[in-house]
Amino acid sequence: MNKVLKEILKGMNLEENLPVYGKYLADLYNRSAAVELALDYYTYYEMLEDRGKKDENLQRYAAVISEIIEHVIIPKQTEAERNKAITEIDGIRNEIYQKVDGLAAYADIFSRYEYVSNRCEYLFKDTDLGGNYSDEEFTRQIMQYIFSEEDNTVINGKISEIIAEVPLRMTKSKFFQLLSEGMTVYNQTDRKTVDDFVYVLKSSSMLILPEQIKDFQDLHEIYLYAKNMNYDTITESQFCELEQKLKYAAAFIDDETGLYMMLQGIVNKIYAMLNCMPYVSYEQENVACCIRVLQAVNEAFQGGEYKTLSDEVTESFGALEGVPEELYSKISSVEYGLDTVKEQYMKTVSDIKVEEFFRDLFITRYLMSDSLFVDLSVVRDSLKQTDVESESFDIKVYVEQKRQELEEDLTRFFHENQKIVNRSVMALILSRLPVFFNNITEIQDYIFYSVSNCTNKAEKAAVVEIIKCIINEI
Repeated sequence: MNKVLKEILKGMNLEENLPVYGKYLADLYNRSAAVELALDYYTYYEMLEDRGKKDENLQRYAAVISEIIEHVIIPKQTEAERNKAITEIDGIRNEIYQKVDGLAAYADIFSRYEYVSNRCEYLFKDTDLGGNYSDEEFTRQIMQYIFSEEDNTVINGKISEIIAEVPLRMTKSKFFQLLSEGMTVYNQTDRKTVDDFVYVLKSSSMLILPEQIKDFQDLHEIYLYAKNMNYDTITESQFCELEQKLKYAAAFIDDETGLYMMLQGIVNKIYAMLNCMPYVSYEQENVACCIRVLQAVNEAFQGGEYKTLSDEVTESFGALEGVPEELYSKISSVEYGLDTVKEQYMKTVSDIKVEEFFRDLFITRYLMSDSLFVDLSVVRDSLKQTDVESESFDIKVYVEQKRQELEEDLTRFFHENQKIVNRSVMALILSRLPVFFNNITEIQDYIFYSVSNCTNKAEKAAVVEIIKCIINEI
């Protein structure tokens, strides 16, 4: 294979070498997917049982997955059956993505209300900062924390971390000025980079909410409770209830996200095996062992009641020890060839009629990556010949357009929400902008001004505690 790859890099014997290379990589992908699927499918079975409750969507996903494994993956069915299974698994994959997108939206929402809750806590606690406290000394401690390391990336990360927490004391006009200045950095990028940045700002700031947000009824009720709370007159009992609801929401999101991520990994591995199916034989090392595990877990799923798998099945995991790492190493050593094919030899791929084969490999590469929720439609579009962006396109004009849209959305949001909620969003956005300080003095002045001009004792006490926890890594 090293010889084949060297010849491909040199453009030699492509008609012979490209199919050989593709089948070798498909073999590795299929084996790796089979091993990971066997391990994860068993773990998923255990996780569902541990939940102790039935979820209609999860049960439906499990039924479709079980059907595909039993009737398509294991017996290696016809091309028509394979294509039908790919359509089904692609549909489930997109559904799971939407679910996780909804959970991520709630995580962003509740992080903003946690910011608010933290600053309400000391309304009902002692706000004495101690006789030795001073704004100057507190600022000095923060500066020492920020510049305790020399790596600029680490320093910038700490600056953003602190900006997100110090009391926000600035006018909306100053905030929009900083937003505008921060976005000018993107004048040297491209449309996609700008779109991604704006999307992150909007989604994390509650400016856009996915349609699936109402799919989680408990979370939606907590969101409405937090949104409709009057934080200027909040009582201690209301605060305690809010805190309990936010803790429940955080635990729920963590649990559901973990489960859906596990499920998406399983779906991706099935998808990868379906993609590789026409190009490999099941007479592969390790795959027979994996098939035994999949059959056993499938039977357990179909039984409806939890049962412990036989020793024979669980002992099969011993034979797979170290295999994922070995296959990953092999894949990593040859996968770079796909980049060369995509960049230089797609015409040859088309001429020798292996275009569909390599399209499946390109997609499988993403399915086997750590990016569980990569948008496959974007991957497919990237494989098509597209026109180069028009020379008349002006990125500066586009950035300004997106900035104006963002400012309009924020202005509307600020009008509809309470001041403390608006401050939480403003603080988050400032922390996400490229660092806007020109020197150390400006950083120090910003922190000192923010702290010293905070006259709300409850908020100041909360901020001091939060930042001290950050500094001390508690």
